[in-house]
Amino acid sequence: MTNGDAIGIVEVKYKAHENDLDKLDRKMHNFKKLFPIYQNFKQYGAIASFHINDKAKREALKRGYFVLQRSGDLVHTESSDNLTVL
Repeated sequence: MTNGDAIGIVEVKYKAHENDLDKLDRKMHNFKKLFPIYQNFKQYGAIASFHINDKAKREALKRGYFVLQRSGDLVHTESSDNLTVL
């Protein structure tokens, strides 16, 4: 997902776990190598899920990712003060 000079890498899961964050870490660090056209873009990461346990949510926020979670018909978004921008 791109917007101006920023790009978002979103790991989408039905039920997110901590090991999914490790996958997102790898994707975040490899993305600009695989897609050099985005080399000068700000890069943000997010995990999106119908359900994410509290431990995984805390870890995602600690790593500087957005957390997107379904709440009824809406998507609830959380972020921490220490967003990771690559």
